[in-house]
Amino acid sequence: EDPVELANRKPDPYRHILVALDFTPHSSHALALARALELVRLHDSKLSLIHAVENSFYPDLGYDPLMIDPGEFAELDQQIHDQAVLRMEQLAKSLDYADVQHDVLWGTPKSAVLSYAEAQKVDLIVVGSHGRHGIAKLLGSTAVAIVHSARCDVFVVRLAE
Repeated sequence: EDPVELANRKPDPYRHILVALDFTPHSSHALALARALELVRLHDSKLSLIHAVENSFYPDLGYDPLMIDPGEFAELDQQIHDQAVLRMEQLAKSLDYADVQHDVLWGTPKSAVLSYAEAQKVDLIVVGSHGRHGIAKLLGSTAVAIVHSARCDVFVVRLAE
């Protein structure tokens, strides 16, 4: 098709926007959420908020002289999950937007975001990025992994360091 025609054609509105939230102490997800709210209001979209909780590393107790009970790791993981659920509920209630869904999922952030987006037919993922350099850049960030693997549009919001 003609590039001018394509540029002048109005794109389909986003129907379902997903925001991936990171609750680490240094995280600043407010800007990404603000951008997403701007877009859901503009497109009258459904908004989903998700957070991923990874299972703790379980050491090989056969070689660990401290003999830690693996059940303690599972209990800690569950506490982290439960705290994230409470935080997510509070956040969703505080938003001035009616159509908000929120979930806390088990798994890596990349896999949780991508599988959720596919299952829920999300057409835009909003994710924050700190724009790290050096070794963090070399190893790749969650935002980069999502950009390269998502089957829908991804909006990366630059977060303050």
